[in-house]
Amino acid sequence: MKKALLLMAVAALCVAGGCAKKPAQTENVKTETTQPATTTASVVKTIPTSVAGKDVVKQIAENYKGKVVLIDFWATWCGPCRMAMKQIDEIKPELAKKGCVFVYITGETSPYGTWQDMIKNIEGEHYRLTAKQWNELCQSLNIPGFPAYLLLNKKGEKAYDNLSQGGYPGSEI
Repeated sequence: MKKALLLMAVAALCVAGGCAKKPAQTENVKTETTQPATTTASVVKTIPTSVAGKDVVKQIAENYKGKVVLIDFWATWCGPCRMAMKQIDEIKPELAKKGCVFVYITGETSPYGTWQDMIKNIEGEHYRLTAKQWNELCQSLNIPGFPAYLLLNKKGEKAYDNLSQGGYPGSEI
């Protein structure tokens, strides 16, 4: 039931935003993309270290205007994060067909080697922030624990979040 409600909520955002004119696609020169040595569709992106706090989310949102974006704040050492990812993986293909983008953000508390190994199996776009960026981001968004989620509509505006509560929201999205 939770999966069905989550699927319906994200699908509704995808459809509702589809009525608006799509803006011309522009390339953001501030974000750097690198492909990890893997055959899955995971993409590593970086944010300049000068960008901090809520500006990290603003810059990431700019990269995906015109798309529904589910941002997952997580850590490699977080068991509930990994469990929630498995639940989201079940509905991810259907949502991706409708244009939803999955973005995963973590920080240096996730050991680099472990993070690289894990993202090979996590389809989506991945950002690994510096310790300073991660701490300032979590503090500015009042994130007390992980996982935490932010859902952006096609205009890049917040459609849902559980940032101040943390945990897998299930059907709340």
